[in-house]
Amino acid sequence: MAQRFIRCQLCGMPHPAAAELCPVHRKPVVPATRVVAPPPAPPAPAPAPPAPAVAEAPHPTAAPGAAPSPGVPSPEAPLVGRLLQGRYRITGLIAQGGMGVVYDAVQVNLGRRVAIKCLHMKYARDAVAIARFQHEAVVSGGFGHPHIVEVFDMGTLDDGAPFLVMERLEGETVTARLRRERRFGVGLAVSVARQAVSALVATHARSILHRDLKPDNLFLVDRGAETPRVKVLDYGVSKAMSSVGDPRLTRAGFVMGTPSYMAPEQARGEADLDGRVDLYAVGVILYETLCGRLAFGARTPAALLVEMHRGPPVRPSVLRPGLPPALDALVMRCLAFERGARPRDAATLQRELQQLGVVTEAVLDDDDDPTEVTEVPETFRRAETGTGAVRVFARKR
Repeated sequence: MAQRFIRCQLCGMPHPAAAELCPVHRKPVVPATRVVAPPPAPPAPAPAPPAPAVAEAPHPTAAPGAAPSPGVPSPEAPLVGRLLQGRYRITGLIAQGGMGVVYDAVQVNLGRRVAIKCLHMKYARDAVAIARFQHEAVVSGGFGHPHIVEVFDMGTLDDGAPFLVMERLEGETVTARLRRERRFGVGLAVSVARQAVSALVATHARSILHRDLKPDNLFLVDRGAETPRVKVLDYGVSKAMSSVGDPRLTRAGFVMGTPSYMAPEQARGEADLDGRVDLYAVGVILYETLCGRLAFGARTPAALLVEMHRGPPVRPSVLRPGLPPALDALVMRCLAFERGARPRDAATLQRELQQLGVVTEAVLDDDDDPTEVTEVPETFRRAETGTGAVRVFARKR
């Protein structure tokens, strides 16, 4: 009978399947791909008579963006199975996007799971893309903050593309959870904001703006029955508040970020940005997680400014009656068009979020049970800016 083997993903070597400890690094064997001795080859069949020529059908290919099987290299994840710098073994694919790919990996000498973010080869000669990539490593690796993803190491592939070795997180982004649940419970929405602002307090204290805070860049680390821990991701487009810094990352008039989460001054391309651009983004995220929709939906900075000039967004309490008035007011202050009307800085917003205490949604009677209002007519938008409060309900039939 063929002897069975198991390949250890820490050292990449096959060991007997019954082995509990890897003889190379003396740690528990972490299985990767099982290897079984092949059976003897069957005798070759007698040659068949030649068949008439037939056009061969093309082999089916995986859909674009489909993740390959763990441990199997593919055109979308060519590094799977590779050992980088003699200590990082790539074991699978986590995600891929327009700028790069994130792999699952193991740091062999420590037996630690990590994530490795690689810049696509087509950007390996782009000085600005590389500068942002390296900037992310310097910023994220210098904090050690519980709500900022940690970068442990950086290096360069054989083809010249840079990579980052990062903390491996288990969970999902705020975007993924919103896609599944549509909106958050009030307590979770406020907790996400509090944890994100905690990270902003630390970064702003070092005169660093994030500039691209959005649900895609907030990761919810699964902690079982406990509230998820938030990790802020992607400091690649962050900017120093002072004039000191890489000019490729801080050009005046060059708009960086995601339009729907941009403060007005950021959408205008102004150079004198301060921490209140990130506080505005927190307001948009709070609005979206509470209401299940964006405060302003726009695909370009110009379109965003047009929407903003029409007036403030509908108050969260109109779309979700029962919200605590203090929370409703705080969200609208964060979304103020003029930066002077927003909380003064991240530390101020952190205190105001803490002062909300334990937040819950008021329970409405069955007769007044509102369902989500996805679109609010312009008349409601205008009426809301006046002295009277407007409440929108859709009664169950």
